[in-house]
Amino acid sequence: MTATNLTAPWSDLLARWDGQQTVYVKARDRLYEALFEILTHLRPAENLVVLDLACGPGAISSRLLRRLPGARSVAVDIDPVLLAIGEGALGDQDGRLRWVQADLRDPDWTTALGADGAPGTFDAVLSSTALHWLDPATLVATYRHTYQLLRPGGVLLNADYLPHADGSRLRAACDEIALERRNHALADGGESWEAWWEAVSAEPALADALAKRATLWPDGARDWTGATHHFQESALREAGFAEAGVVWQDLQTGIIAGLR
Repeated sequence: MTATNLTAPWSDLLARWDGQQTVYVKARDRLYEALFEILTHLRPAENLVVLDLACGPGAISSRLLRRLPGARSVAVDIDPVLLAIGEGALGDQDGRLRWVQADLRDPDWTTALGADGAPGTFDAVLSSTALHWLDPATLVATYRHTYQLLRPGGVLLNADYLPHADGSRLRAACDEIALERRNHALADGGESWEAWWEAVSAEPALADALAKRATLWPDGARDWTGATHHFQESALREAGFAEAGVVWQDLQTGIIAGLR
């Protein structure tokens, strides 16, 4: 990725991204706190090398690098708009943060990582509220790739939507509570997903990135798949992870871990 126009309001858009994400995931701050507690317990080294998978504008990387001054992150996403905002707001953190555009639907996406795509490069692979967009076959393939990218003893932590079975009473109850939380947050002045994207669309500095983004999803909306935690655990074990399981959860937002 190349540096973006630093006069554009990247930091404001990134802060607003965090705000609107909290509308949909009320416990988002606690989710990240739990994510890093688990990470640093399992991999206590200060100089971790982390793959921020489907990074968006860098919510994980920004928090990781503040928390662990010796860490390095490679942030990967397909969305040129989110990458532009993240790189514009965060830069390269004095060489500790690298931005890469890659499509996880491409079987050879790891080649975009260059030297960082070699087997055993990373101590950890982290992701948040992103992999639910992948269809089941792509999710399984992604876990296989990440297993190869991890060093022995490495950890994958995916903080995401982990729904109960479709049609179940548990899923219906959790969906209703989540909707109530969202409506309260919006009533209190929170920004919606749609409103945030309207603001982004009005930013002249993002015109080129928005045009490129439109070619990635020409029909507009993407499919929301949301694999259950049972499927996720099976996919991680099939990929080769020795252990897999949910380590934190609030309703249907949880953190699932895979240990190499």
